[in-house]
Amino acid sequence: MNNKFDLISFSKFFSFSIVFLTLNYFFNIILTNFFNWPGSIAFLKSLISNDQALFGFSFFLSSFQFISYFLCIFGVYYYLTKINKSNLKENSQKLSNLSSYITRSAFWTVFLVGLVDLVISFLVSEKAILDTLPKGLAQLFLQPKSRILYVHLPLTIFSFIYSIKNKSIGFIWLALLVVFAEALIVISRFVFSYEQAFMGDLVRYWYAALFLFGSAYTLLKDGHVRVDILYVNFKEKNKAIANILGSIFFGMPICFLILYSGMGSKTGIINAPILSFEISQQAQAGLYLKYMMASFLTIFALSMIIQFSSLILDNIEKISSKK
Repeated sequence: MNNKFDLISFSKFFSFSIVFLTLNYFFNIILTNFFNWPGSIAFLKSLISNDQALFGFSFFLSSFQFISYFLCIFGVYYYLTKINKSNLKENSQKLSNLSSYITRSAFWTVFLVGLVDLVISFLVSEKAILDTLPKGLAQLFLQPKSRILYVHLPLTIFSFIYSIKNKSIGFIWLALLVVFAEALIVISRFVFSYEQAFMGDLVRYWYAALFLFGSAYTLLKDGHVRVDILYVNFKEKNKAIANILGSIFFGMPICFLILYSGMGSKTGIINAPILSFEISQQAQAGLYLKYMMASFLTIFALSMIIQFSSLILDNIEKISSKK
């Protein structure tokens, strides 16, 4: 009985710790690479090598980033022992809800930003903005940094707020929009001999979002394609064990690698396009969304790590219920 209780307690602590340490790492690398905080590694280096490069406020920021990881672990322990009295199934659902919220917010972001940026790029390509707006205001839509900060960012914030109340995930509608956008390209090209770079950019933008954002939801519904050589013949308990081991030793490490390689430095494959406000190669004729497509990998990695943690709890519950 004690072994069963220990397994349940440890699995909850492990899963929640993984989730919140990952989120803490994510926010720390944003502070380090986007707001020039020193980083937790700088604090460790200063302690090990007695380097005095960090001093004053920089030392405080770096030490805070380092200590935040221990605060996360303590916070998870306090939450699970003093506040959270839910069983494994309920805790698994809580983590799934968190993953769904991130995915849902990202979906509404790409939907709204894609449509608005499409309209702006169309007006720019047809000279409508340049002809009707004052020159200073027109530059707001022409400069990548201005359009991203004053158009994309507010829409992104709105999407994350809107997703708190609206709990539907419209992947079916996003897939339909991809088909509609592609059909529009075909009709406009071959019937009206009209084509602009932003039309193809929108298809790639929504198509990438559909597959990367839908991965965690597909994992929740057990919809990923399996190469069933041994797994299909396993008993339910052995399937649960395989899912747990697969999540810990295969699924999570890949997602951690994506976060580390993509966001670990300013030159990472995720950070570099965002920091440089990278846009379509067609400049004003295309969408200003190439930088955001790089961030899709971050949403994929975060949502999958959280969903893997949820999957672990769900399968631990299946194992413990068999005993």
